[in-house]
Amino acid sequence: MAEHITNVQNMGIVVDDGSVKESVKNKHGDEIGVFYFRPTDIGIIDRYNKVAGDFNKITEPLEHVNINADGTVDENNEAEMQAMREATDGLFKACNYLFDGNFAEAFFGKMHPFSPINGRFYCELALDAVGKYISRKFDREVAKVNSRVDRYTHGYRTGKHKDGKK
Repeated sequence: MAEHITNVQNMGIVVDDGSVKESVKNKHGDEIGVFYFRPTDIGIIDRYNKVAGDFNKITEPLEHVNINADGTVDENNEAEMQAMREATDGLFKACNYLFDGNFAEAFFGKMHPFSPINGRFYCELALDAVGKYISRKFDREVAKVNSRVDRYTHGYRTGKHKDGKK
């Protein structure tokens, strides 16, 4: 008996937690990172809303900073450099909290999150893209659950469940 328990402990417990490994690509199809997370984790919705709600607070240090077209600040201005570091660190922490994973590395490893793109910060575009991905993935999973529940409750709804028959 003890041998059996030891073998189970050595194998570990493997559970499908819904985690996915997704390539992060730019609009040209080039991979810019790899992202691991659980898109159907119900808690992600609350965390996403919290991070989105805190976005202005995260970017607050940048209010009086002149961000260059390439997303950088004046390297000779220590106050601006510190403000950029503070905002960047806050964003990385918030994004990694949101996805309980490597969001900052996957999305911002090759491009600074506060780089401007078409009047928006790159990090806003990244969060929007992930939000849309989560929504699509979640909708598909909910449809699967509903289909399974409908299959098992069909007999009860139609009255064909007598004597254990459908």
